[in-house]
Amino acid sequence: MRQTYLTALLFTLALLSVASLVRAQTQSQRPPDKPKKGEDQQRKTEPDATVISIDTNEVLLPVTVRDHAGQFVPNLKAEDFIVYEDSVPQPISSFALKRLPVNVVLLIDTSSSVARELEDFKEAAYRFAERLDPQDQISLIKFDDKVELVQDWTKSRAALRRALNRLTTGMFTKFNDALWLTAQEQLNHVAGRKAIIVLTDGIDSGRGYTRAEQAFRALVEAEAPVYAVSKTRIQRNAEQRELDFYQNTSASRTLDQIKIDGIKTYLATLDESERNLTRMAEETGGRIFLPRSFDELGDAYQQVADELRSQYIISYSPTDAARDGRYRAIRVKLKDPAYHATTRFGYYAR
Repeated sequence: MRQTYLTALLFTLALLSVASLVRAQTQSQRPPDKPKKGEDQQRKTEPDATVISIDTNEVLLPVTVRDHAGQFVPNLKAEDFIVYEDSVPQPISSFALKRLPVNVVLLIDTSSSVARELEDFKEAAYRFAERLDPQDQISLIKFDDKVELVQDWTKSRAALRRALNRLTTGMFTKFNDALWLTAQEQLNHVAGRKAIIVLTDGIDSGRGYTRAEQAFRALVEAEAPVYAVSKTRIQRNAEQRELDFYQNTSASRTLDQIKIDGIKTYLATLDESERNLTRMAEETGGRIFLPRSFDELGDAYQQVADELRSQYIISYSPTDAARDGRYRAIRVKLKDPAYHATTRFGYYAR
């Protein structure tokens, strides 16, 4: 009887273990939840929000042009540009300097690592919004333990100010989930010019559902340049000071050596994060900014606002009209070799 009871008990435990494993695997494979909305936040876009329609067969390119000194180049004409898709020249169908309003997602890291500087972040983000054109729409998404839509699309800077004041911090950093959801959910509801401004160190805590490459693919599909204001240099400076302290004192002690090894590992993580953010910004047609102190945040946001105001908007209808889902590489050149054009690296023909 005792042997029969033990056999039944072991069989029951085995079934429970299998059920738990299946449930865990299912959860790990599901996509991240949609951004949680703030308590007083509505999903509907404001009634007066600008809706911009373009030919779905056209490719819209925000293009930034600088000279060798890094200054914006104004007053260029369509004939000054050559657009290539998969190395084939494309006929430009429309051309303008900042003709279309831009839909900007402010994506802010509110994990525990920014708790002390959150007020600085709020002020820098608001000053950035004030520098945009009145017709530009803004939405605000925060990410820490969860991804939350704090403010849906609005032209009201007062509404954005109230949303920024509601920001609070969490513990972890679901960075990849935030990127994926911003691209798939928030930017999926608007047409025309788009941009993402993200303030982060780019380090994902690994507690979300999205891998880095999935997030990157979603950003490319959203056709939105990413402007990354990275905290990596600020954090690296702080960690390096601590590392110097331990190395110049009693580094021979076992406890100190453990601390030194941990700091070195974190510095390597920051380096990798900076490389990933740089790739993300460059390939989507944006830029990365690496302020060395929180006092420089305002300047970084100012540069983003200046670039959005100074872009040329080029549209073209691809000579290869097939919507085959294939990735098409884009390159924009200026006939004057003294000028350099920046735009996204490509798009998926869907």
